[in-house]
Amino acid sequence: MSEKSVRWRHWITETVLQDIQSSDTPDPVPFFDTVDSNLETSEALGKYKWGKNDGDYLYLLYLLDKPAKDATEITPVYIGESNNISTRIGNHSRKIRAALPTSAWKGDGDWGSFSKYDHIALIQERTEQPLYVWIVDVDELEAGPYGYPTYRQELEAKLVGLVHAQSQYERISANREFVPNRILYEIGKVGPNWVTVDSEPVINSHGNEEQCSPLPVESKADRWYQWVEETIIADIQEDGSPDPIPLFAEDELEVQLTEGGVLKRSAAIDEQIRRAGLQCVDSTGVREGGCEGLLYMMYQLDVPVESVDPGNVIPRYIGKAEAYGKKRQLSSNFVEIAKSRNATRSFARWGDGNYWHIGEISMALRGEDDRKAHWAETLFESGTRTLKEQTYLWVHAWNEDEDGPYGVPATLAEVEPLLIGLAYEAYPEQLLNKSGTPDDAPMKTHSQ
Repeated sequence: MSEKSVRWRHWITETVLQDIQSSDTPDPVPFFDTVDSNLETSEALGKYKWGKNDGDYLYLLYLLDKPAKDATEITPVYIGESNNISTRIGNHSRKIRAALPTSAWKGDGDWGSFSKYDHIALIQERTEQPLYVWIVDVDELEAGPYGYPTYRQELEAKLVGLVHAQSQYERISANREFVPNRILYEIGKVGPNWVTVDSEPVINSHGNEEQCSPLPVESKADRWYQWVEETIIADIQEDGSPDPIPLFAEDELEVQLTEGGVLKRSAAIDEQIRRAGLQCVDSTGVREGGCEGLLYMMYQLDVPVESVDPGNVIPRYIGKAEAYGKKRQLSSNFVEIAKSRNATRSFARWGDGNYWHIGEISMALRGEDDRKAHWAETLFESGTRTLKEQTYLWVHAWNEDEDGPYGVPATLAEVEPLLIGLAYEAYPEQLLNKSGTPDDAPMKTHSQ
């Protein structure tokens, strides 16, 4: 049994299953009641979510094999988070019911037409088990599945990653975030035929004695420093490595412009993006047996390179670019690399087009767009193209068999939010990521 399976079952046992087995909670709470042959939000759910408005909530839609003696009898259908759970659950109820009957569903040929609501509605129709809802205030949890304190956005990503790692749930889980684009592409192709609710039952051969491996470091910040040591620092110190690679072409920190008036990337980072990208794609498209895509981190150093240690690497932005697209097999972010084109409009998300990182920063500096205004304010001297500090970009072709920061394999879609959660713990004031950080993250509140 994999480490991730054990962590999922241990966490479910300590949370959802404990509430189901307790006489002090209303769980299990059914999502729907049948009233005059129509589905309605159940009266029990109405009472359960009453008063749960502003707050940090995680919720799970699940199927249950009674008598619910262990975690294997709980089948996850959808995991989500919200700061207004009552409204969120109400919206889900309306959209799921609107998707019924599924026999009337007609795809429009576009990706996403078979939505998570169609997916859940199909499960509702195909199983005799009721669909249940579990809600928890994340502030009441001592820790997430990896043993550290967490916040709702990070917790959602962690749990979806654990579910996706277990093949018996792949065809039933309706989550579209934090799963590889390859899965979303396949779902988009086959629509309802993707969903299977009659998977082989999970047998808990270890009873209730499954134990999670102890964690070797004391805090999330320590785990961040450990990951930086094993990756970025190792690359910087490796003989022949181009790291650290400046992101921009600059003269004494004043960034040059392209002929089109856009901030110019350094020739070294262009070469690195292409070199790493070709581990993921080739002239025929997504490389068979290749890496999933690129994991990258924009960062700065607060000491000279020769003296650097993990505490001197200041994370500014963590992101990813997957080789698979959601609509097409080859992501538009990789077409230029796959076809060896000189154009760099998208360029693994670091392109100079209006919807890619370099283009957006350039527009922010010109006062034409505010999507990357917090980047421009943080990285550049006010009203200039002069960097406050040298800014680097680390680019790594990610293989789904690689261990993530918690010491277990993680997909690219999963490792990005895991790293954002750790970096935020260590550098909440410096991290520029908004997605995947708490509502009160400085980069969110300062820019409001």
